[in-house]
Amino acid sequence: MKNELVLQGIAASPGIAVGQAFLYEKEDFWIEERTISEGEVEREVEKFLKVMEEVRGELRETRERVLRELGEEAAKILDAHIAMVEDRAMIDETVERIRKERKNAEFAFFRTLRKVVKALKASDDPYLRERMYDVLDVQRRVVSRLMGEPSPSLAHLESEVVVVARDLTVSDTAHMHRGHVLGLATELGGSTSHVAILAHALNVPAVVGVKGITELVEPGDTVVVDGYRGVVHVNPDDEALDTYLKRRQALLEQEARLSVLRELPAETADGHTVSLEANIEFPEEVRTCLEVGAEGIGLYRTEFLFLIHPHLPSEEEQFRVYREVVEGMAPRPVVIRTLDLGGDKVGMSASPEANPFLGWRAIRVSLMRKEMFLEQLRAILRASEFGSVKIMFPMISGIDEFSEAREMVEKAKLQLRQEGACFRDPPVGAMIEVPSAALVADRLAREADFFSIGTNDLIQYTIAVDRGNDKVAYLFDPFHPAVLRLIYETIEAGHGRGVPVALCGEMASDPLATPVLLGMGLDSFSMNPKAIPEVKEIIRKSTLSEAREIARKVLAMHSGRDVREFLLGVYKESLGFVKDML
Repeated sequence: MKNELVLQGIAASPGIAVGQAFLYEKEDFWIEERTISEGEVEREVEKFLKVMEEVRGELRETRERVLRELGEEAAKILDAHIAMVEDRAMIDETVERIRKERKNAEFAFFRTLRKVVKALKASDDPYLRERMYDVLDVQRRVVSRLMGEPSPSLAHLESEVVVVARDLTVSDTAHMHRGHVLGLATELGGSTSHVAILAHALNVPAVVGVKGITELVEPGDTVVVDGYRGVVHVNPDDEALDTYLKRRQALLEQEARLSVLRELPAETADGHTVSLEANIEFPEEVRTCLEVGAEGIGLYRTEFLFLIHPHLPSEEEQFRVYREVVEGMAPRPVVIRTLDLGGDKVGMSASPEANPFLGWRAIRVSLMRKEMFLEQLRAILRASEFGSVKIMFPMISGIDEFSEAREMVEKAKLQLRQEGACFRDPPVGAMIEVPSAALVADRLAREADFFSIGTNDLIQYTIAVDRGNDKVAYLFDPFHPAVLRLIYETIEAGHGRGVPVALCGEMASDPLATPVLLGMGLDSFSMNPKAIPEVKEIIRKSTLSEAREIARKVLAMHSGRDVREFLLGVYKESLGFVKDML
């Protein structure tokens, strides 16, 4: 009997995969340091330059294929790799090492990149640490070719497998045989790693950050990848395996059953209608939004446009991407959120911050770097000509910030008018994700055209809990009475001034929260596109009068545990079903 293991990781791409493990092992290179003769130097330089040109060509071909199959945003992930192999400073430094130190090309190249790898590895920033693997990917490509060794590849798999690896690079994921890879499980990586982004785009279930998995799994082991819960179950017993297979089948059947709701409105049984919209990061997700019946994009995150570029994206680059989303969804509305990153992520932070979550990020960066902010606003305004656009500012903490940001919109409009550019006059709204904003929502409502409650951050800031910290993550509770009260008071404050209120955090896709938010009077739910059919079904099985009574009772409760137990009882007794997700 093989050992049964249940390993916890990070859910990176939803779905359930069951298959035999394929252990994708890439041994670290042993790079020999050789001193070459004077007569060998130029031949070694020639070899290095020839290999760099070949790798550039390979990367460009890979980018074109990813562009055709997954779209522009996924393809741009490879831009950083291409930029590295085109970096004249890096090439010149390596050539200089070969000539001055008379070292073999692979060792000279390794030495050139080593300082970059060390700096990224030592960073306190998870995003920068993950970029270290991009550098190592390029290093492996170049060194293996210099040494005359083939790079390992997932392109030639001959059977359906679950790929288990310490890490998967952009190249690995882009080249893998789509029909034979059932799921992915890696030891390294986070929710923003490139393997997570590409797995999601490829619709392959994936769990990343599974500590020690490559040491614990043997080739041929039966592996279950649960991309919903971030679990990898190795060699499950017959009962557990049967449960997973039934759950996977039930999810497929549920997906087929809910597909008939696509053209129906999100309307309660007593005639009250709300809007169900989607959260997206890439233009390629527009197709999924339309397939599930999303009534718009309630949150278009623009961060990845900044993160995947080797440089700050220009106004023109941003405009092209925003236009693609807006045209794809027209006439449905698209809410474009301005940059929501720390200054360190866009090359602006002068020094590390002790607590970046309370530091220089989001609207604070935009208001300090107004030229960059203006470029983004101009790009959004230009895109507004091609559909229905709304502009939203993240991490607004009070009226002064919102007013200053809105003035920047007016400045961008003035510039565009003077240039004769075409644009519409989009509504401008605030994200309510800081308790101070929720508490002055009645005043913000005098200036904002709409609100969108970002519960992911609102919960963390309200309860003072980092859900990524496993010591305190148990305290992260969307049903904490303080959180529910802030949500309710924000909705009331908005409605008091005729301002529509949406909610775009993960709470919007939680079926348990649906009747509570409905009863509080929420106008729009914005969520992962795949969650829309399930939430729509719950709304259509509810009545507004019942939901209001549920919300009234919940707001009077003393703990999140009480709220959760009450809502589970409501599902069993009133709605007559309990979802798998619950």
